[in-house]
Amino acid sequence: IETGELHERLAAMRETIERGLADGRLEVHPSFFEVITGTALEAFADHDLQAAVLEVGLGGRLDATNAVDADVGVIVSIDLDHTKTLGGTLELIAREKAGIIKPGRPVISGVTQPEVATLLREICRERSAEYVDGREAVRLVETDDDEGRFTLETARRRYPDLRCGLPGEHQVENARVALAAFERLADALRLAPEPGAVRAGLAAVRWQGRLQWIEPRDGLPGFLLDGAHNPSSMASLTRYLSGMKPPLPVLLTGATSGKSLPDLFGPLVPYVEGVVITRPPVERGLDPGLVAAEIGSLFGEVTALREPAEALDLACRMAGNRRAVLVTGSLYLVGEVLGLL
Repeated sequence: IETGELHERLAAMRETIERGLADGRLEVHPSFFEVITGTALEAFADHDLQAAVLEVGLGGRLDATNAVDADVGVIVSIDLDHTKTLGGTLELIAREKAGIIKPGRPVISGVTQPEVATLLREICRERSAEYVDGREAVRLVETDDDEGRFTLETARRRYPDLRCGLPGEHQVENARVALAAFERLADALRLAPEPGAVRAGLAAVRWQGRLQWIEPRDGLPGFLLDGAHNPSSMASLTRYLSGMKPPLPVLLTGATSGKSLPDLFGPLVPYVEGVVITRPPVERGLDPGLVAAEIGSLFGEVTALREPAEALDLACRMAGNRRAVLVTGSLYLVGEVLGLL
């Protein structure tokens, strides 16, 4: 969407909200996510989109995106994240995410924990919704480790010579779930999925802040930015780091509230040398001194600086021209560093 149109739509949304608050139709001001989701949906309708993909903001059951009666639901994974809001167990989190399951609509699942998958199947049965295990529906039948290419096969057709534009082994598993969802969406649109289009689509994906490399320039070191902020995404990051050649990168990190910091950052210990901790620029951002107190013993010596710009400068000096800077722990911090760079 063009920036000018976005500004116009947000201004119109502001007027709508102010009228609603004034006449009592709205009890409280909507959250940022509710405002931006409502604005997006209105734009989608006005532009007469053929299809839209909505990512849930938090959970599912009470999320703003759940106002949409989606043709296909997708639950890629479930892990202990946002536990303060969603609950402290996988079952509680799964029940919140299962809120997107609509009666009579298929749900594509990439969930790997047997007990969670069983729970989701039960909820689907209760709502007369079809449960589709993405990894059963889309088989990985051939890989070329040297080239990173692979072949997927479904009950309908074979998709050869695929390659993920996003790095990391886990993206192949994500691609299987995405392809299962795409075939069901194609049904809703009365389209026949074309292997060539799938091949082009997977290869073209770019995602800032997810295993994103920025090459050295202007006297700065190279950067690897990844928004891993829960145990599952951190495990994917460390699998990627395990394949990197030395020297080890400097870690620039921070965290938001509601996480077990030793559990989150512990897996990084073998893969970094030198740690700078700062505060992600959001209300939930934790004071870097508190983070350092909790994880400092894991890494030995750490430095805590409240301002991300100062922390970035120090990490660059520590890395010099031989090492990279790894930025992780918070998508908010990754975004801030991208802006500073």
